[in-house]
Amino acid sequence: MNKKAAKPAPSFFNNNKFVAGFFITLFGTIIIGLCGGMLIGALTNGGGETVNENGEIVRGGGTSGEPAVVIKASDTKNIQYEKFDNGLVSMQIPKGWKVETNTSVLIYTIHAYDPSHPERQIFAMLKSEGYNKSQESKNWYASYYSDSGFGRMPVISPQTTEGFYKAFPGVYELKSSEADTARDFIQKYTDFTTIENLGKTILGGDLLRASYQYNGKKVQGLFTATVVNFGTYMVKKNPYNFYDTTQIDASPLSVYDIFFFTAGDDEFNSWQSILDKCVGTLEYSNDFMQAHAKALQGQSEQTKILSQAAQQISDGIMDSWNKRQTSYDITSQKQSDATLGYERVKDTETGEIYRATNGFMDSYSGTRYQAISDSDYTKGIDGYINLK
Repeated sequence: MNKKAAKPAPSFFNNNKFVAGFFITLFGTIIIGLCGGMLIGALTNGGGETVNENGEIVRGGGTSGEPAVVIKASDTKNIQYEKFDNGLVSMQIPKGWKVETNTSVLIYTIHAYDPSHPERQIFAMLKSEGYNKSQESKNWYASYYSDSGFGRMPVISPQTTEGFYKAFPGVYELKSSEADTARDFIQKYTDFTTIENLGKTILGGDLLRASYQYNGKKVQGLFTATVVNFGTYMVKKNPYNFYDTTQIDASPLSVYDIFFFTAGDDEFNSWQSILDKCVGTLEYSNDFMQAHAKALQGQSEQTKILSQAAQQISDGIMDSWNKRQTSYDITSQKQSDATLGYERVKDTETGEIYRATNGFMDSYSGTRYQAISDSDYTKGIDGYINLK
């Protein structure tokens, strides 16, 4: 009996249709892979932007015709805000900032600041009082009423916004038990120097662009306050000397509507609009306004001004800032760059301003970035750039 021949095992190569389909698929996959690789190469090596593991932008290189650069955005580029609200006062602040307040509605203080960079801050205080008009007045209180605290309060002379801010750190002479006021909030700065008087605010005080030294760092800001003299209180300079009839004015001064915000001198231009925006959102609650009006014994006009002050001060600050003299910006920013070893370049496509390590333009062979003009020093910086 003849056995039937066994069928040959299925073979990959015996199936002509399958073989043809396989090679077509394989060929297509190779082509797509090659094209995809070329596309990815064009995006990554042809001048596109990527973000590295440090969050920095890598731009240019490859076939773009521009050298590859690495850009680190400045702290002001991606500010996120959060609302502080304690039921009495509220304000939008940069995320991560801390806020301190006190308890008295008459001298209510709010101090918002960046704990990592305390020179970045916003300060608003309704009232500070007990300042001396002269050194003689201060000496008189220290000699005859040493327990009153007046003998440790600063002297404001002249009685101006600038005179107040020059004297303000003197509150650190007060004892802790005497100071539910500015002593608990302000930085112990030195060398307060007015850069420019930008005119009067709606509350009566001057608006000063000024700088000071704090912890070895130069700080710049905008400051306003109103010094009020309520009259005279004449006393004998030496009450125990019958023959000496010399008198001095021992009536203390009060200071109202103390507003300022600051940042590092070399970065203030970048932070100014951000800080001003926050000041414009400062609001006092109805409960606070009622308590404040009651404490003022029904002086509703002052309360009304208080409720409107923040936004109007913010608007006034921005208007005055835009009209400022720019010579200080140019000179100070050039000095800062020279001290820190930077030069500045401008992105001709976006208009952004970057700080670059000295020598950048000497090594840079492209056309997108150019050295800035003097007028660009009035603007904030958008980041830091270096060749990759």
